[in-house]
Order: sequence, then C-alpha cells, then structure tokens
Amino acid sequence: MAGCLRLCETHHGKIRPAFQVICVYDVCSLYRVPLLLEAEGVVGYFKDRLNLEFEVKPRRLLNKWKDMADRYDRTLQNCSIALVGKYTKLSDSYASVIKALEHSALAINQKLEVKYIDSADLEPCRQQEEPVKYHEAWQNLCSSNGVLVPGGFGFRGTEGKILAIGWARRQKKPFLGVCLGMQLAVVEFARNVLNWPDANSTEFSPDTNHPVVIDMPEHNPGDMGGTMRLGKRKTILKEKNSVTRKLYKNCDYIEERHRHRYEVNPEMRNNFEEKGFRFVGQDVEGERMEIIELDEHPYFVGVQYHPEFTSRPMKPSPPYFGLMLAASGKLQRYLEKGCRLSPRDTYSDQSGSSSPDSEIVDLKLSAILQQE
Repeated sequence: MAGCLRLCETHHGKIRPAFQVICVYDVCSLYRVPLLLEAEGVVGYFKDRLNLEFEVKPRRLLNKWKDMADRYDRTLQNCSIALVGKYTKLSDSYASVIKALEHSALAINQKLEVKYIDSADLEPCRQQEEPVKYHEAWQNLCSSNGVLVPGGFGFRGTEGKILAIGWARRQKKPFLGVCLGMQLAVVEFARNVLNWPDANSTEFSPDTNHPVVIDMPEHNPGDMGGTMRLGKRKTILKEKNSVTRKLYKNCDYIEERHRHRYEVNPEMRNNFEEKGFRFVGQDVEGERMEIIELDEHPYFVGVQYHPEFTSRPMKPSPPYFGLMLAASGKLQRYLEKGCRLSPRDTYSDQSGSSSPDSEIVDLKLSAILQQE
C-alpha cells in the first residue's frame, strides 16, 4: 500500500489517535524496513509507552544504516559466486551463507550474484546420465568470479565438491571452504598434490590408507546424537603474515562458532605444509587445524568453523569478506592499504570507522546511567 491513514480509538468515551497503529508498506529492500519503522515513530512510541528515560536524537548507527540501504539500491557492478553444495534446490538451506556473502558484497559496492550448483552435477557419472545438467554446472562454475563450498553432511555430492575445489586451486580462482568445504580442500590437495589417490575422510572411507580427515576423539561413530563439537571456540592465529589474520585485523586469536564431528588429521600436518598448504589457525592446544591457506594463490582459504553465523550487515564476516574482495579483484589493494576501505565505504566496520557494536553498547550504557 502507498500510504496509511491514522486510525482512532475510544478511551472512556473520548476519541484519540491510535498511535500504536503504524504503517509498514512494501519497500524496495529489507534494509529499508528499519528506516521505515523509524520514520513511523516506533522508537518514540515505545519510549513514551514504556516510560523509558533516554533522549531521542539522530544516531550515527542509523545514518550508517541509511547509507547502506542507499548503496544496496544503486549498486550496479555484479560479482558472481558459485555456491557448490548438495542442498541447492532450496536456497533457504544456505540462508546464513547467502546473507554473509551479501553483507560482504555490499561493503565493497558489489551486487551479489549467486550461482547455485548441485555438486553431484559436476561428477563424471552425471555426464553420462544427464549431459545437459553436467555441462550447465561446469559452465556456471567456470564463469563465476569465486567459489564457495559450504558445510554439509553425507557422501552424496562430495566428489563433485572435490572437483570444484581442484578447479579453483589450479585456475587460481578465489575459494572459500567452510567446515566440510575445508575438509574436502584437504582431501583434494592430498590426492592431487601429495599423490595420495585414496586420501579421504573417515566419514566417507573408514578404511582409507590416508585418513587426512578423521573422527574427533570424543566422537563415537556409532552414535549420531549429541556428539558434535558445538558453540564458540577460540582459534589462535599463529602466522603473522597470513591473509586470514590480516582480515581479522591482526588479532592474536578469534572466537567463532563450530558445528562438526570430523577434523583434519594432525599427524599428517607436516606433509601438507611442506607443499605450501598451511594451517594458519589452530585451537588453543595446537591439536585441531582450524584455518588453511594455500601459498601462491590469490585467495584459497578454508575454515573449520562457521563464520557466517556472526556476519552482520555493517560488520561482514572476515573470511567471506576476503572471498568477495578477491572475487572482485580488490583484495590485494585492501591489504596494501592496511585493511581499510576507501572513505566512501564508511558505513561498514571494515572501513576502520567506529564499530556498530560499540555504538549499540554506548546506547545501552547511556540509557542505564540515565535510569540510575
């Protein structure tokens, strides 16, 4: 609807405006909904209704949000990411992943184009069964600016994911592997660079001679209930010059959310690192491999955790942000400038401007102090 007429209600026989009736009409993007609610006076209404003691004034956070919404509407330059997974028929299966990509694309003036690729369509057997699907899948992969292999479970489609990872590695196409995506990057490298043809995860091949991904010690393979490594865990960024560490603003450690049963076999770590496949992030004990990077590649990163869970519109997830920067050809310049964006990108926390999180904390603290 284009507009809304204020309704009225009776109160003890008197007619007064029904200020709790607000108008929320269709807008061009989701990012404009908070701006619409602000314009409708929602903040002022709840302030009066709940007797909240704070001063209503323009806030930097809201101004940044408006800048972001304006940019979303006018961004024209496309950047395509091939999402290679097994649940691509239902895009909601990867809702968090898509939002993380969108947050990152928006921060660098790119319009995100996601090319959904069923990983099974990349496998040689598909070429015999359904050649059209096979060639379409490879065409979408080869025409993308970057490749993302997200998390998942089960054997189906894993060989197609490995083929996509191998193509991204050889063609030096920006790549990000998340959870299973990282584990399969380890498998691909072991097979094709370390020359271990039977290398695999024990999830898919329990009797392999080269178990490069293994069950966690606390995981009972016979029981699927309550056996996952879950929640926020600390990862030590041990290499000073790693791209991932720079994207995380040179932090010594990070805390990200996990959800997995399998992990990289630490006993084979040296075999990989001798060939330039580095484990730049590890757990506190140095026993679990958390982040991988490949030398002499524009952006080949894998993470055991799920960084999409902590991505926010004005604070994009660093691994996803790195993928979008590399896919749009902007990563090297971003790193050379000390991981700062240009002034026109000031709405994003990646620009080096004040953090939205800190502004929210300031708002909460000021309200508490006024109440005291």
